[in-house]
Parts: sequence; C-alpha cells; structure tokens
Amino acid sequence: MENKSKVWAIDPGTMFFQVADNDNNIKTIRNAFVELADMEDIEDILKQNKWQYIKDGSHYYVIGEDSLRVAKMFPGKVELRRPMQNGVLNQDEDKKMLILAELISSSIGKAPDKQSVVCTCVSSPSIDSSVDSTFHKARLIGMFKRLDWNVKVIEEGQAVVLSERPTMLEPDGSESPYSGLGCSFGAGRSNCVLSYKGIQVLGMSTSFCGDWLDQQVSEQTGMPISQVISKKEKELDFDNINYDDDVIFALDAFYDVMIKRTFNYFGQKFMQVKSQFEAPLDIVVAGGTSMPKGFCKKLEKVVKGLELPFKIKEIRHSKDPRNSVVLGCLTQSIITQKKLAKSKGNDLSEILG
Repeated sequence: MENKSKVWAIDPGTMFFQVADNDNNIKTIRNAFVELADMEDIEDILKQNKWQYIKDGSHYYVIGEDSLRVAKMFPGKVELRRPMQNGVLNQDEDKKMLILAELISSSIGKAPDKQSVVCTCVSSPSIDSSVDSTFHKARLIGMFKRLDWNVKVIEEGQAVVLSERPTMLEPDGSESPYSGLGCSFGAGRSNCVLSYKGIQVLGMSTSFCGDWLDQQVSEQTGMPISQVISKKEKELDFDNINYDDDVIFALDAFYDVMIKRTFNYFGQKFMQVKSQFEAPLDIVVAGGTSMPKGFCKKLEKVVKGLELPFKIKEIRHSKDPRNSVVLGCLTQSIITQKKLAKSKGNDLSEILG
C-alpha cells in the first residue's frame, strides 16, 4: 500500500511565507493582506480575477501577492497590512490569526496520517529588545495541530545550519559536519545559531535587520520606505557603492551598524561556551537582507575589525539565500518523520520537542 505520510516545511517570515515539500518544491507567498468592505459584486470580482481571499463577516481579505495588486488599484483607499512584525505575530493586527491560518490551510491542508510532519521555525531569543517568541510559537503549533500535523519547531539559524552544512576541523584533523554558525538576516529579525554536529548550542536574535535598515534610511534621507526597499533590492552593490546617492550611502552605513551590533551581541553570548569551541568557526549567511551583491565580502571586512572571542574559518553565502531557512526546516522535518516512524507512536514529546 502506498505510504500516505507527508513532510512539509514552513517558514512564516515577516516579509514572505514559504512552504517546501519532500520533493523540494518551494512556494513563496508575500505575507501581507488588504481589507475590502462588502460592496456590490465584490465577491464576483475577486473570483473572476482568481485572487486568493477570505470572507469574514462583511469584509473580504485579499492575501499574498494579490494584496499588492489590489493596493495598487486603490491607492490611498486600502492599507497593505502584515500578520507578522519583528519576527513574531503582529500584536497590533487583530486579523493576524485569520490570515496565517488561511495561508497554512491552503498550503498544506490536513495531515494525511499520524506519521506526517511539518517543521516550522521561530526566531531565537531576543538579546536586545522585549520581543518574545513564546506566544508566537505556541500559536503556530496550535494552528498546525488543528490540522492534525505532528509539529517540530526549530530556530531560524539552526535551519541555516541544517541546509548549508558548515564544518569544523577537529584536533585529529577530521571534520565535524553541521558544526558552525548559521546566520539568517531577515526582514523582521537577524538570527544567529551556533551548532555542533547538528545539535544547537546557543542561539540569539537582534532587531537590527531589514525592516530596521529600511526605517533608518528612510528617516535619514526622507525617502519613502517603499522606495528605499526598491533601491536596496535593485541597486545596492557593496562592490560598487555610489557615494553620490544618499540612499545607497545610507544603506551602506547602516548595514555596517547591523553587522557590528549583531556580531558583538553574538560574541557576548559565545563567551558562555567559548571553552568548547577552540577551532575556528565556519559561518554561513542567508536571508533576504543578505541578498545585495558583495554582502559577504562586506560582512567579512566588518567582522574582522571587531574584537570577537572566537576565530573565523570561513564566511560564505548560502547556496540559495532566499530559500535556505525553509530548506533547513525541510531537512529537519524529514529527520523527525523518520524518528516518528521508528518510534511507533512512543516518546513523541522527546522527538517533537
């Protein structure tokens, strides 16, 4: 009889909601929506345009990329809203659960059997602000369990480690895989996780991230955030900075600040376990905020100017920076499903964590 079990990975990012299955199919959905009041023929219009939407009472909520299309059609009349902020559920958005539940349900549906697994990720504990992932994590687990999935949650930086396989050189000359530092520079948080042979040793996150960069540059230059983002994504090249362009100049400067603060904070956390890691660390970088050309060269230059309590073996970009986190979650989901199959239903709490 054909095995019905499925494994899925979901990265519910601040900017994008990503889904991957065990055939390495990846779907990326903009994690945003707009609200439309009930009006004549509105549902017919939504259906004719094949826009993904939810009806709640007398209001319609258009989600994903379709929300951007609607926002452009009705400038000044509808607001583009986000269920996530600072890497966690947006506490100021009362429709966040409605939108995320629809994204999850429409992406993976109900679990086909008791051995099916979904792995998702959350930010590591915040080191520099009051943002906490406890409520966010519990809510995510609840939404998946409502669809009968076994749920495994890992930290975002750990997902980078699992997808990119950093290595550490042991004293005897052998290499230990999945040992090193995974960094994810996203829109809502910057995450760093140190692992040894696939076991997470420590993790932390900071608020110095993509959204922070955009806000700072916008305030300093007077350029609207949307235009700052466009320049960052289309024009920013750290190998060829245009110092006559105020926005590019400001982005370059604030990227320096983001990198310095993130790695200084990580250095503080590392001091807790430095005796266990005398070998230089392999550092792998991912995330949408790391996408501008020359980012890793810039990071290496900035980090080498810091006084950190560890040595660096290599700094490299993920093979697939935008998808590294969701692919790492997929790796963990496959591992977890295999453990569940062997356990025959026993010790689920230990396996799922």
